[in-house]
Amino acid sequence: MCILSPKLVECGRHLNIEVLTNCEIQEVEGTEGNFKIKIKKNPRYIDVDKCTGCGECAEVCPVDIINEFEEGLSTTKAIYKLYPQAYPNAFAIKKDGIAPCKASCPAQVNAQGYVALTKKGMFKEAAEIVYEDLLLPGTLGRICPHPCERECSRAYVEGAVSIAAIKRFLADRIERKTLKIKDFKPDKIAIIGSGPAGLTCAYELLKQGYRATIFEALPVAGGMLAVGIPAYRLPKDVLNKEIKYLTAQGVEIKLNTKLGRDITIDSLKKEGYKAIFIATGAHSEQRLGIPGEDSPQVLSGVEFLRKVNLKEKVQLGAKVAVIGGGDVAMDAARCALRLGAEEVTVYYRRSEKEMPARIEEVQGAKEEGVHFKYLTAPTKITHGGQFLIMECVEMELGEPDESGRRRPVIKPDSHFTVQVDTVITAIGQKPSLDGLEPFNLTKKSTIDCDEITLATSIPGVFAGGEVRTGPGIAVEAVREGKKGARSIISYLTGQDLTEGRKEKPKVSRKPEISKDLEPVPRASLQQLPVEERIKSFQEISLGLTEEEAVREANRCLNCGPCSECMQCVSVCKAECIDHWQKEEILEIDVGAVLLAPGFSTFPADRLTEYGYGQYPVRRLSDASSKIYADCQSAYSSFL
Repeated sequence: MCILSPKLVECGRHLNIEVLTNCEIQEVEGTEGNFKIKIKKNPRYIDVDKCTGCGECAEVCPVDIINEFEEGLSTTKAIYKLYPQAYPNAFAIKKDGIAPCKASCPAQVNAQGYVALTKKGMFKEAAEIVYEDLLLPGTLGRICPHPCERECSRAYVEGAVSIAAIKRFLADRIERKTLKIKDFKPDKIAIIGSGPAGLTCAYELLKQGYRATIFEALPVAGGMLAVGIPAYRLPKDVLNKEIKYLTAQGVEIKLNTKLGRDITIDSLKKEGYKAIFIATGAHSEQRLGIPGEDSPQVLSGVEFLRKVNLKEKVQLGAKVAVIGGGDVAMDAARCALRLGAEEVTVYYRRSEKEMPARIEEVQGAKEEGVHFKYLTAPTKITHGGQFLIMECVEMELGEPDESGRRRPVIKPDSHFTVQVDTVITAIGQKPSLDGLEPFNLTKKSTIDCDEITLATSIPGVFAGGEVRTGPGIAVEAVREGKKGARSIISYLTGQDLTEGRKEKPKVSRKPEISKDLEPVPRASLQQLPVEERIKSFQEISLGLTEEEAVREANRCLNCGPCSECMQCVSVCKAECIDHWQKEEILEIDVGAVLLAPGFSTFPADRLTEYGYGQYPVRRLSDASSKIYADCQSAYSSFL
């Protein structure tokens, strides 16, 4: 570099030489003396004309990556200058796309961003990323089945990074700042439903200066989060604190106000609401369709959990049968134990392998004493005095159905009966149709909307969450709330609702896993002992400690590599960083083309005659690290 660097500087300063970096020639057309060159200029994410090369951005970057220029002998940051004498004297950001964890999150939460900052102990900054993306991080950190973790590159080693647990740690530890909004917009916006979709929509609107009014049919805010999830999984004070953040800043929630009974779309429009977002969820139960299902001693899982969460009295008796294999069935079974049932059995028509409930929920139920009977389905329920007689048949698995699971078929001559005090059915939910008469509905009795904008058949009215998609998980409803808020703002400001929304972001490739990567076990959340759990509705999971959170975050492999944590932006006084820079296509006219493309590394694995690949060889970076450590140790001993 001592010889080359002056020549680079000389070229850069030459008045007749223009240097284009991060570029690839795509096409060359023309003839001698008159060539037209088509060039693809890849984004650098830095304005070269503004960057002073001070390096303050690299000092705050939490992402360490292999230094390619030094052939892996050292590490550098995701925002870097290739080498000290590089020209132009400006930094660049290494981005391959959004990390797989973010791409697989329905709500596109920047998991790598807050994990990277947690790794460095920057909890406040990490929490700010979480709070920018989510109104309900404390809630989701406890109940989300974390689809992000399924795509985590660390899963190929010893287990995915516990992203949800880190999110919960940050939400529990760091207080959220009050939004700084100077002027609120005058437009009236109605949101019907205060579940995760409705609350998220209100939050996203609030950040843009719109105060929405939420109408909720239940006596409490939160939708299924409040009445569908037991307190041992989601303590009420956690959810209520996150809802209070909205109401403290002017979002009004009107309880006991039901669509179709107390309000209609027309009545809201007459009251001056210019945009409406329907997020009423899926609070109606799917029925078994068997005789005796209407008995007072037969409860739906949705109804039962609602009564439990609203602290209404429920008489169960000693023996309880729960029909179903999802999370609602697990919640119902575990609640029944806590309410004093002596024997709780879950009946499921397929095998354990096909159960849709999360593994940890099934395991938790087993630990607490819930019994399971697989390949069993009820056919009839009758009264036998003070108790119920549930007639059942055994099932066999046939060919796969539309869900991909093997279809259960009745096993011949397998009829038997079970005596129970209460039956709780939990085979699925669906949206209530009350008040939805003005809308076009799908075959699944959900509101028919535009997939991208969530616009319904009525102008200015949008719908999202389970009332549009059918039953799903909370983070999917969060996505719907975000989409709804964006559409409402575009609608109120007269913009194209689809602008910029059809393009899918590029997803970064998963890094190669080094054979020398030291295995670090995935963090395991401490839980209350079983004997304590079933005595009350106290929260089971105790969360991560600070030490555990940092250790777990350090397992992240930085797939981005840039985590888009925006710390570089916050310290850049030159304001030269643009994380949204796009690639450009340039066309230039030249008289001649000189080819000097450099070289590629020789594939040494072909040289088998020299023993390549036959003998163990450590990476140079690992060897140099060991030598450095040995030297440090020797020096310390000398002192």
